[in-house]
Amino acid sequence: MTRRGRCTALAAAACFSTVGPPLAGQAVGTLEVGASVVEYDGFLVSGAAVLSPAINFRAPNLSLGAQGTWVIFESGNEILQATAAAAWLKPLHTKWQLEFSGSLGAANYAGREGYGHVLGRTRLHFQERHTGAWLGGGTGQSFGEFNGTPFELAAGAWVVREGVSLSGSITANSLAGDGYVDVVGVIGWSGARARVDAQLGVRPWAEGAGGAGVAERGAFAEVTTILAVHDRVTLVLNAGRGLSDPVRGILGAKYADVGVRLNLGRRRSSAPIITDAFVRAERELVASEHASRAQLEILTSGEATTLRVYLGGSESVELIGDFTDWQPVALTPAGDGSWEIRLPIASGVHRLNIRSDGGPWRVPLGTRLEQSEFGGAVGVVVVP
Repeated sequence: MTRRGRCTALAAAACFSTVGPPLAGQAVGTLEVGASVVEYDGFLVSGAAVLSPAINFRAPNLSLGAQGTWVIFESGNEILQATAAAAWLKPLHTKWQLEFSGSLGAANYAGREGYGHVLGRTRLHFQERHTGAWLGGGTGQSFGEFNGTPFELAAGAWVVREGVSLSGSITANSLAGDGYVDVVGVIGWSGARARVDAQLGVRPWAEGAGGAGVAERGAFAEVTTILAVHDRVTLVLNAGRGLSDPVRGILGAKYADVGVRLNLGRRRSSAPIITDAFVRAERELVASEHASRAQLEILTSGEATTLRVYLGGSESVELIGDFTDWQPVALTPAGDGSWEIRLPIASGVHRLNIRSDGGPWRVPLGTRLEQSEFGGAVGVVVVP
């Protein structure tokens, strides 16, 4: 299995959503095409081409997802992989939720004996407005070379602030007489058009007595960068060093990937490493902290459009949007606390943000707040 497949499986299995009717859900499809350089433990460095379609359905209290991956190496050997996951959240109290999730996956490498897993997990979550913690465990069945019944105990905590998320977890796993403990920390940063997640972990203890025998001690790290080059096109950069995952039949490896993701539905709002608890908290933070007191007015005349912002008491006002290639442009004072700029803007739906005196970018009044692909916020307007 590829390292990208490992991250996808872990993220999908960990996801959960907020409370509400599932009929409010929405399906999103993506297709990722990329290239990878991989050095699996015990093997030579190899280049590979990757094709990975995926579909996700997200409702307020239900998450479903599936992904397939086809990898072809320089040698002509192939990896075929498929992963599916589901999660449901049951509210127990205002700040307490019970999560039930499960995942299944299968992979085949160059015609060798395939790998597979069926896993179930239960977690108890405690969540404040911008912080949370959880405790849980899971079990299931692994098939193939690493056949056996895995067991997992895990605990973690997280916090989000404007544009930044932090999380930490400790997980104990056992399979076929082998046991290992992973301690992981993740920091994520979100902007209007980019997201960066950096993961650093250590496996301080690993002991083998059964047949799996591949759970080694050591450190591991990964950095994932996601850049939006268009509303429907995303550049994904990923590099790191990962240890083995006997439960899912994954070997340790060093890797570097670059891919182009085509968003076939509405833009995705979840990040690749953090769970939906982060996403939910980030959305609440966006609503409360990204709203601006600036009032936007749009005036059209001829081939140009005037954007007028009412924001008294500021020394400078800037605007950024898809029609400026997301480059800041300065507005000119127009008197009575208003600022203006005149630009040739095509008719249709556009996204923009405003900032004053070099402060943070915020969504102006008079626009519709929308989550960006990376957890930030933008204002949506219609130019006639």
